[in-house]
Amino acid sequence: MGQTRKRNYDRYTLAYKLQAVRLASYPDVKTKDVAESLGLHPVMLYRWCMEHRRGELRENKNMKPSKPSPKRRPDRADPRVENDAELLKAKKRIQQLEKALKNRDEELELLKKAQRFFEKRKK
Repeated sequence: MGQTRKRNYDRYTLAYKLQAVRLASYPDVKTKDVAESLGLHPVMLYRWCMEHRRGELRENKNMKPSKPSPKRRPDRADPRVENDAELLKAKKRIQQLEKALKNRDEELELLKKAQRFFEKRKK
């Protein structure tokens, strides 16, 4: 008896591969962790990174561009969608922090004015 072979292979778009490589190239981020979070085998992501460095990373020619495979697992979501949601969340948080900082600056300025006023009044 021979070994069984996988008949259906997962195929990824070039945009997906590039986004995965970008995520893996952040400092202090392990490629193995990125691969695990995307549901990829670490060797595949290492290979994509190597091909990207060499300029050989390409779209799979056999891939159908119209719709994703119905057998694709949900844990292999497009990283761009997750990244967009994280960016929106981060932008909202930044706006809140900027507003709080502005309020603190105004309060500090008011306290400085009050201090000067009371110093003049003592004299």
